[in-house]
Amino acid sequence: MHTIIRLALIALLFIPVTIAAQQSDFISLKKKDRTIKSYFKGSSFEFIHRNGTGISGYIDRIYKDTLYMYAYDIRMTPTPWGTRFADTIGRINLKFGLHEIAAIPKSRKGFEFVRNGTLFMIGGVGYAFLHTFNGLIQKAKIHPSTLAISGGVALAGFTMRKLRKYYYPIGEKYTISYVQLNAE
Repeated sequence: MHTIIRLALIALLFIPVTIAAQQSDFISLKKKDRTIKSYFKGSSFEFIHRNGTGISGYIDRIYKDTLYMYAYDIRMTPTPWGTRFADTIGRINLKFGLHEIAAIPKSRKGFEFVRNGTLFMIGGVGYAFLHTFNGLIQKAKIHPSTLAISGGVALAGFTMRKLRKYYYPIGEKYTISYVQLNAE
């Protein structure tokens, strides 16, 4: 009896078993020919619509250059004890063509306050304020060179903030590619 079961198990190992799992199509954000990020079914997705509206939600499916998404309407609801909690009011189904996407926000990285110049602006203005305040309190000379240097640091931070790109603008440099996995 055991021999028959063993032979049956061994025979099952050699029978080709195919599991047909339908894979969803996906979209890729590309810079020229290099893929920056890919988005699949179930991933969260944020973008700026052509009309300037920010859209965020989860990808339900991608089919023939159309993006089907859903978002949850979550609101704060009061309790009888005077506190509040987040409650899901409903699910909103959204449908967009890929041509409607104007820009995709960049993911935030560590030390963003240094990269976008905030630290330099705070440091420059703060040092100028402290130098002026201490000079007035101690009746000491306020050095214009010190104020100029701290102003330059603040100006460098302001310039860094203005030059920082927070979005991938879809157009010539960045594109969205539709990748079809299922041949129909």
